[in-house]
Amino acid sequence: MSIVVAFANQKGGVGKTTTVVNIARAAITNHRLTVLVIDADPQGNATKVLAPNHQGSLPHSLATVIGRTAHSPISTAAVASDWTGLDVVPSGGDDLANAAQDLVTMTAGRESRLKKAITEISDRYDLILIDCPPSLDQLPINAFTAADALVLVAELGQFALDGLDRLLDTVEVIQEYTNPELTIVAAIINDVQKTKRMDYWMRELRDSIAHLPEPVPVLDPPVQRATFIAEAQESGQGLDMWGTVKARVLHQTYADYLTSILQSIKNGENRNDSEV
Repeated sequence: MSIVVAFANQKGGVGKTTTVVNIARAAITNHRLTVLVIDADPQGNATKVLAPNHQGSLPHSLATVIGRTAHSPISTAAVASDWTGLDVVPSGGDDLANAAQDLVTMTAGRESRLKKAITEISDRYDLILIDCPPSLDQLPINAFTAADALVLVAELGQFALDGLDRLLDTVEVIQEYTNPELTIVAAIINDVQKTKRMDYWMRELRDSIAHLPEPVPVLDPPVQRATFIAEAQESGQGLDMWGTVKARVLHQTYADYLTSILQSIKNGENRNDSEV
């Protein structure tokens, strides 16, 4: 069975897609896993990077998988990326935004459409990564309901922390009503600069998640601000392909992040088994 991990923050521009792309790259290279990335953001940034020939409105996409008049099995929507071992479910662009609006008027089962779709392909991939949109509508709710684990992605600053607080409130609702097994397994911090102000916001972030029922590790080291990260992503290359020492070191950091995430999920499963 696949491990399903969602990456989220209510605020946009905090590096969710960059994190998903680089975790996926580390999964297929260092961890030798077969991976599916589900682009659940109507902006379609993960699609642009990993499946650039499948942008916008499509006959088969996440929009047609989870929409109210869905007719596409998720296996039909999945397309191969340029990286061996990695497939992508394109978002569908504006079609996905429209599908999310349609779900609002549904009653029973609207939160579980993605979870139901994933069951069809859960034996085909070792790891499924969901790139969530910067919102708290039916798209992230579907992602959280389908996921085994959630990774918080944030930058340091007041607005990012405000978005994180709203996200945590939503997660509590999901855990109570649609996915009691959902666990927040890690927080990844992007675009860090070495300043006193950044040190302050790092302490604030750690404090904001320190009072959760289960401790959430902030993965170290945080991702420092660097232009090559966006340059590699825009060119469709993994950091391990970029050809610089700093890029290769950061690629290994993402591989270490994934090791920590998978270990946290395993530890949680072991705790649940012992409680049973």
